[in-house]
Amino acid sequence: MAKEETNYLKEAEDDAKNMVEEFIGEIVEKLIEDGEASNDINNDYTHGDSYHHETHVDRSYSLLEAAELLDQLDQFEETDSGLWEGQEPRRAIETQAAFTYGNAVYSEWNDLIKRINDDAKEVLEEFAQEKDELENKKDELEAEEDGEDWTEEKAKELKSMGRKLEALDRRLKRALENSVYSSIGRKPSKPYGPREWSP
Repeated sequence: MAKEETNYLKEAEDDAKNMVEEFIGEIVEKLIEDGEASNDINNDYTHGDSYHHETHVDRSYSLLEAAELLDQLDQFEETDSGLWEGQEPRRAIETQAAFTYGNAVYSEWNDLIKRINDDAKEVLEEFAQEKDELENKKDELEAEEDGEDWTEEKAKELKSMGRKLEALDRRLKRALENSVYSSIGRKPSKPYGPREWSP
């Protein structure tokens, strides 16, 4: 029975989705703080460069696998020959394939981050108005605090505003997390917790 041919593009898509799940906590934080998530996995995510290299680039291929990968992923082909300079021809092809696959995953990651940012806009806008209203009310109360008209009732209301803002932040994080999962076509898993990969 012939071995089924590996679909390297599908594998790259899946690995890019896995990378989103790996860094979903940081993606959500960036959406909240900056209004969009960065696509720079190498510099803007904790150990992102190590994760990408060790999980997607640092792989071994047979000569036949490397040739098949390079044929399937020709649009992502690594052309920096310095990466395999001095290697024997067979090893050079395998190295080129490894970096080509890394390029494919990175390209898919970029596409996913763009989709995530587009989809998150609606969620962020939905929560922005409610947050602005609560913060304005909280600011008004804080300005009155300790003044002549300050009452116990206003003190309770100020504490209530703080609790409402905290609850809103939790709801926003959950809504954005769900939005990210929807963007990559997966169902939400556990909330932020330890991942399988560690540097």
